[in-house]
Amino acid sequence: MMMLSQHFTKILLSATALSLLSACAVVDKKDTAEPSNWFVSMFERDGQEDAEKASLAYMNGNFKQALELTSDSLKANPRNQLALLVGALSAEKLGRVNKARQYYEDLILINGEETSILGTPDNQPQKISATAKTRLRALTIAQTNLTIENHDGTKTFAVPQQTGTQQSKKAINKALAKKSPVVAKRTNIDNLFPGDQQNIVTRFLILKELAEKDFITKEEFLSRRQANLGGLLPLTNKAPGVGIDQPVPSPDLIIERLEILKDGVENRAITPREFSAERDVIIEALMSPNPRSRLKNKTPSKNILDAAKDLRRLEALYNMGLITESERAKEKAAIEKYLGIKNEEQNSAVAPTTVSVPAIQVVTSTGGTATSPETAPLAVKVSVPEQVQVPAAITVPNQVQIPATVTAPAPIQVPASVEVSVPAAFTAPATAEPVAQQPAASPNVSSPF
Repeated sequence: MMMLSQHFTKILLSATALSLLSACAVVDKKDTAEPSNWFVSMFERDGQEDAEKASLAYMNGNFKQALELTSDSLKANPRNQLALLVGALSAEKLGRVNKARQYYEDLILINGEETSILGTPDNQPQKISATAKTRLRALTIAQTNLTIENHDGTKTFAVPQQTGTQQSKKAINKALAKKSPVVAKRTNIDNLFPGDQQNIVTRFLILKELAEKDFITKEEFLSRRQANLGGLLPLTNKAPGVGIDQPVPSPDLIIERLEILKDGVENRAITPREFSAERDVIIEALMSPNPRSRLKNKTPSKNILDAAKDLRRLEALYNMGLITESERAKEKAAIEKYLGIKNEEQNSAVAPTTVSVPAIQVVTSTGGTATSPETAPLAVKVSVPEQVQVPAAITVPNQVQIPATVTAPAPIQVPASVEVSVPAAFTAPATAEPVAQQPAASPNVSSPF
């Protein structure tokens, strides 16, 4: 009897140990992604009553109560999918973003098969794990707004000055490297684009990339570019709008943001209207097509060193693809004009040419002729009236040729001098022999650099 009792005790202890091991397995299993037996499935239903009450409170708009009931449900079963979903949705409504994010991440890890209409965009049943992925993506989008609104209503980017400068310099280097890595290496960005000019250039680079990736239309690109082109070409365009020199995120960051918004629309995390609204705010903060006020344009350079830097800056803008060939030529001509090189007025006028001839012929009404060795314009024939005042400036030789047909009293009185008005400067006609042109005051070259 004693041996039977000992044997029975061993069997009972073994059964108890087996039960404890099974219970431990269940407890461990409840935190895994997929339940393995019916006992675990029953355990998954724990806290369901509180979860359903939380769901009802959420649909009635009692978000605080719903979140409290959710907590009670999750204490009984941390894997209750309905409780996690209602808790996440309620936390979103109450502005507790981190709590909502935690619940959505838990649902994605569980990856269960339960469905619900809560949180779906069309109120149709959907797997709770799929709803969690969509809502988490939408939550991420909402937390990464790039723009802020100033007190005067204008939109700008929430970027610190130092961060914006670093990102702008990186964007300019990247744009130059597309043209040539050698050009990018040789270009001193801080020297060519000092201070806020780097922010201006970066905004045009972003606008160009948005157009190339079809995030903005051709009309949106052209209207914004033309209204602010003075930021790149100050001598030939109107000054850009105020704010264009403020810090701006890198092109990659803005493109990534718009890609997330676009993906959110495709996955129905946000509506097309929400996508369009934020896209418009980003573009408006980037560059306005109708600036309320404008900056003062850069003054023209008055010395060769500054003008040389302006021309190098112009070449860099052209290499980045921000200006056209004609725009570059026009701005270059303006730089040279203000510096005094290749002055347009000098180019349009022909330099006067003075030609020397050995003598001037004077014809009088009496038919007499006289020659003078004075310098006069080429092939000039001057008709003198009958009464001529003769100055002492031109002396007529003593020998005067008189035609035989003319009867004149002897002796003939010839005035000592004849006054002839000769232009001080005379432009030679096309038939005159060219004479060596005098050097101009400034070099007639396109650029000394």
